[in-house]
Amino acid sequence: MRIEYYSELDSTNRLARERALQNAPSGTIIHAARQSAGRGQYKRSFASPPGGLYFSLILRPDISAQDIAMITLAAGLGCRDALAKQCGLAVRLKWPNDLYCKDRKLAGILCEYCMMPDEQKEKAAVIVGAGLNVNSRVTDFPLEVQPILTTVREECGKEYKVDELLLACAAGIEERVAQLQLERSRLLADWQEADYLAGRRIRHWVQDELVAEGVGQGIDAQGRYRLQQDDGQIRSVLGGQLRPV
Repeated sequence: MRIEYYSELDSTNRLARERALQNAPSGTIIHAARQSAGRGQYKRSFASPPGGLYFSLILRPDISAQDIAMITLAAGLGCRDALAKQCGLAVRLKWPNDLYCKDRKLAGILCEYCMMPDEQKEKAAVIVGAGLNVNSRVTDFPLEVQPILTTVREECGKEYKVDELLLACAAGIEERVAQLQLERSRLLADWQEADYLAGRRIRHWVQDELVAEGVGQGIDAQGRYRLQQDDGQIRSVLGGQLRPV
């Protein structure tokens, strides 16, 4: 495992993409103490105060671009595994890319598919970017998001070594991505057990438009989220946001 550490970057995913195009091997990690232009889902800005864990992991799994959603789910499970082992936290997964603890967001994941030049198509990479609120306090974040966030320090009452948690998360992600390739049904079952939205009444938003409402029913074999509408029909959600009512 090769780690590049920076005190500050604009975005670990951006640099990881550059490294992937330069043939960096699978397992390469870009780690920054702070990001000045971190990105979340749909290019939203991602607050990155000091004390957090911000990294991007380059993987080269034998998987198609169509399965990128499954990589996101596997990465969430890998980080959840690490937080349970290292910190004793019970974390749940909010489709598709958030980790929650006691109804507050603890971490987010952004996966991107990186196509290689024609002569190296077989080496296509997936960039797994993760931002975990570790030793920061809720008050370190912008005022408007403080009510919906938490941190490992706030939940456990102590600080943790970010470097150790980084290694645990990276190993967890690699293990879960391998499981996706070898034992997909087990991965899906484990994700269902951690589903934050299961049985909750939720709304499906695409950008700022409400498109559906119903009860969460977990994921299907392709990683799409299943929403049971009031008429009994199941809507399979691939994009947009799901928010509890």
